[in-house]
Amino acid sequence: MSKIPSKQFLLLPILFIFSITTIFAEEINKNPHKQTDSKNVIIELNEPEAPLDLKWLVQEATEHNPEIIAAQKRLNAAKAKITQAKSLDDPSIRAGSYDMSNSPININGQTEMLQQRYSVSQKIPFPGKLRLKGEVAVEEANITEREWQSKIQEIIALIKSTFYELHYINNAIDITEENRDLLRKFTKIAATKYSVGKTTQRDVLAAQVELSTLANNMIVLNKEKESLIARLNTLLDRPTQTPLGKPRPFKKHILNLTIKELEDIAIKNRPELKKYDHAIKREEATLKLSKKDYYYADFEPMVEYMQEDNRSDTWASAFTINVPWFWPKNRSKVKESKEELNAVKSDYRFANNKTLFEVKDYLVKVQSSESTINLYKTGVIPQAEQSLKAARIGYEADRIDFLALIDSQRILLNSRLLYYRALTDFEQNLANMEKAVGMQLTQ
Repeated sequence: MSKIPSKQFLLLPILFIFSITTIFAEEINKNPHKQTDSKNVIIELNEPEAPLDLKWLVQEATEHNPEIIAAQKRLNAAKAKITQAKSLDDPSIRAGSYDMSNSPININGQTEMLQQRYSVSQKIPFPGKLRLKGEVAVEEANITEREWQSKIQEIIALIKSTFYELHYINNAIDITEENRDLLRKFTKIAATKYSVGKTTQRDVLAAQVELSTLANNMIVLNKEKESLIARLNTLLDRPTQTPLGKPRPFKKHILNLTIKELEDIAIKNRPELKKYDHAIKREEATLKLSKKDYYYADFEPMVEYMQEDNRSDTWASAFTINVPWFWPKNRSKVKESKEELNAVKSDYRFANNKTLFEVKDYLVKVQSSESTINLYKTGVIPQAEQSLKAARIGYEADRIDFLALIDSQRILLNSRLLYYRALTDFEQNLANMEKAVGMQLTQ
């Protein structure tokens, strides 16, 4: 047999591997999976002295929050794994020289005999396995995408909650300062009346104690404000001491959806639930793959070219298969996959029940806060203002004592604070409701 030219020797194995790879690539790409592109977020500048805008905060956090960025990177990594999962293992190429001079077949009295061997092999999984591996990887990427979306909604809810809390603190500071100014006027009136013997020193001391209490409240409120600003800056991935303007005034949102409508929205849109949908699909594909690994063998064809001194060149081929059913390992993998599938289905039921509870819970809180807002806005605060006005006139006319005046002033202060507290609770519960249903409910 004459020697095969070296170029032909190199070409044949390459053509063999290429043809096999092409066949399996066509099978894999029969059902391509679409990947969701991430949203582009437009960033608007917010000057330190400018009013703090909630929309700007949300955009800035979505773009720069480290947890969101980390979730995005994990999503990118998961998408990169899809191609890996769908691909064949790398082919193996082997080359070697063998000294055959001491071989028993050397019967011609030759002093030297050298054999050159070149081989190429490719592990080929049973048809359908690569496709199933690709499906598993796609669902893993889908799960990671839902986790990324969930993280975005979590951060947005935190941003909104902190913004509304900061709004409340700023209003509390303004209201407390107004009450300090009013109390100072009351203190002057009490001091004047005491100087002419129309009242006792007790009134002056009571006013001073009340002023000290409000001063302490101001200290507490300003410290809470610092903490809230630090939290916002942390969510924006900025130094905690970065200045932020006062929250921009907002109009109270309105929620006109029934519990049934909210539940339907949550079931369709909440990322945590959609995550488990993909997890179930992943485990179903994993179970199918486990069964194929157990019942169907993979194979590995090999082509070898041998060249010997003073002898004709020869070709050899071999075919290797694994025996998956010989050991209990693969049978155990099938059982593992079944249990994982059942576990994920249970996780989904729990997540579904938790979602429905959260929707109901936040709706009750929203409705309760709204009732409190209306009560204080239309009833308690106007009545407290009239009561304080009457008490002031009565004190100046010596018809009521100073402690009654202070009580009226304190009632008005607390009423205004409770109104803003209820307004804050409403917006915070609404933000948490949006997180629970998986989408924005108001404009």
